[in-house]
Amino acid sequence: MNSLLADPATYADGVPHDHLARLREQAPLAWVDEPDLVRHSSAGRTVHRGSGYWIALTHAAVVEASRRPESFSSSARGAFLVDPRTRSDLVQARQLLVNMDAPQHSKVRRLVTSVFTPRAVARLVDGVHRHARRLADTLHERGEADAVADFAAELPLLVLADLLGLPPEDRHLLFKWSNYLVGFDDPEYGGGDVEAYRRTMFEAFQYAMAMRTERQRRPTDDLGSLLATAQVDGERLTDREYCNFWLLLVVAGNETTRHLLANTLLLMSGHPAERRRLIADPALMPSAVDELLRMITPIMQFRRTATHETTLAGVRVQAGQKVVLSYAAANRDPAVFADADRLDLGRDPNPHLAFGIGPHFCLGSHLARLETTAALAALGPRLDGLALTAPPVRLESNFVNGLKSLPIRCGQP
Repeated sequence: MNSLLADPATYADGVPHDHLARLREQAPLAWVDEPDLVRHSSAGRTVHRGSGYWIALTHAAVVEASRRPESFSSSARGAFLVDPRTRSDLVQARQLLVNMDAPQHSKVRRLVTSVFTPRAVARLVDGVHRHARRLADTLHERGEADAVADFAAELPLLVLADLLGLPPEDRHLLFKWSNYLVGFDDPEYGGGDVEAYRRTMFEAFQYAMAMRTERQRRPTDDLGSLLATAQVDGERLTDREYCNFWLLLVVAGNETTRHLLANTLLLMSGHPAERRRLIADPALMPSAVDELLRMITPIMQFRRTATHETTLAGVRVQAGQKVVLSYAAANRDPAVFADADRLDLGRDPNPHLAFGIGPHFCLGSHLARLETTAALAALGPRLDGLALTAPPVRLESNFVNGLKSLPIRCGQP
């Protein structure tokens, strides 16, 4: 039964919170056997057989592992559930920030924080709210719409275009690339097609390099120019380092916020008392955003690898074993959150782990909060008329809590 947690198809029916809760009641960690995953390309069909993993289910266990990177490594085999197939694949994966350990992680993160700061995000505030109001007005005028395509995807894409200095019409390229990279296992986005994944990477890298060349020739004051000319310890990023970081920004800045916003509208549609509470008291907005992050947890997990034999939350872990940090389970831990499955937009305190914790704490947390705040503020009283017009369609992913479609009616009740 636990193997279902590793199967992307399981999540087409939603996050299995009931199963996670049953496991958490039994122990802070549980063992998960991985089902076979099919990959295909022009070379033929291959079956990937995972080794199984420990899943950390309690808030305390996830925090402990996150704060012990020397024992639970992001770099050893990468931060994603499936192991890199070859040594070359692992070397390439380690060029992504999420797959780094100190000292490399610290060095590259310094660069990131130097250009992706709260001050840089603050410069976007007016534009974010302007985009959100326009999109909310369009939803209202249409009466019925797909909240994913027409609102939740559009807002972060427009903001990314502003942030990176991209032509607004190119935002749909970012949408396509992130779908095929993050939704790799979903049948609509390749269903495990390795070549589709590689084509997507190639297209995205070509675009990123063209942008870098242009910004080095004619720098502007956007984040795209800062990245194109940024230096670490006096050295510019290599082309590969630049492309990997650019792509991480594009995917993380698009996918996670899109699914946060879409799931926010889904949650609010089913909780009329809470949405009316927010409409009546806008001062609740900061706590409401944190509660939505907790309940939704857009990134459900990241993986670590034990660097030596050790214990985690009292459970013996062998060297080389995978440990998956389930933020989705930790954010519903009743030892930390009273009535943990209930949406409470005034919840305080709320030490959720939706942005992770420790060295890999999400760099885009300020931007995600800003966009969610802007979206809720723009919808305003229209939230009270929010209703589903058809069932949502979920992404088949054990990594992202994603929605592909959310048909809604949004307007005055």
